[in-house]
Amino acid sequence: MIPASMTLATTVLTMVLAATLGQPTQPTLPESSLLLQRFIRAVGGEAAIRNITDMNASGRIHLPGVPDPGHFHWAVAGGGRCIFTMNFPDLGKSTFGSNGQVGWEIIQLDGETQQRELDIETVEARRRRANWFELALTLPARARTFTTIGRSSFDGVDAYEVRMIDAEERPQHLFFSADSHYLLGVRLIERGPLGPADVTIRFTNWQPIGPLVLFRKVAINHADVRLELLFDSISLEPSDADRFDPPKLQSPPTNE
Repeated sequence: MIPASMTLATTVLTMVLAATLGQPTQPTLPESSLLLQRFIRAVGGEAAIRNITDMNASGRIHLPGVPDPGHFHWAVAGGGRCIFTMNFPDLGKSTFGSNGQVGWEIIQLDGETQQRELDIETVEARRRRANWFELALTLPARARTFTTIGRSSFDGVDAYEVRMIDAEERPQHLFFSADSHYLLGVRLIERGPLGPADVTIRFTNWQPIGPLVLFRKVAINHADVRLELLFDSISLEPSDADRFDPPKLQSPPTNE
């Protein structure tokens, strides 16, 4: 005779197995490190990214309420050399750069020109913010933590959502396409003098550029303001060396 306790245990186990088998199993979420690896492989791989020392790009900037687009062009090269220029019709022009030893900035606004030298650390920080490709392709190096949140949707595209804490302790939510593995967008809260604001950055129109695959459009929604950058040309060819030469900055007038 089977003991009553064993019969009860068998009955309970059978019920649990039946209930479990009758329920759909939840798919295992990929680790955030795997999502990052997929993204890096999709855009060309670590070796291809690491071997890129020269890049230059140009395109248009669309601002809300401004009929004519602004224009930008920039170039980066080995040794910390760079130059970034943004020009807005009827508004002004700003340029900063470095030859790797000397940094500088020129701002033309309302018919007046302001110019000053910049230290190399300031130029490097500004370069990292202005070069959208560097921002996207160096995610693993700029993050303290990555955590997979779950399956999500970004602008109607099936995606995985990852929460990232960057080197400045700012939380950001990244969305990677579940199909192409490209970075679709980033959502974060920007804290400024007017208080916190929701920011969404979208990366679209990915196309091959040499050994890499890069986006050709960036759209930034900051609170209720939308700004778009359209890349008309991207090249990985070296720029002329004299392009990074610092201008002859005029000394400020002295009061005698």
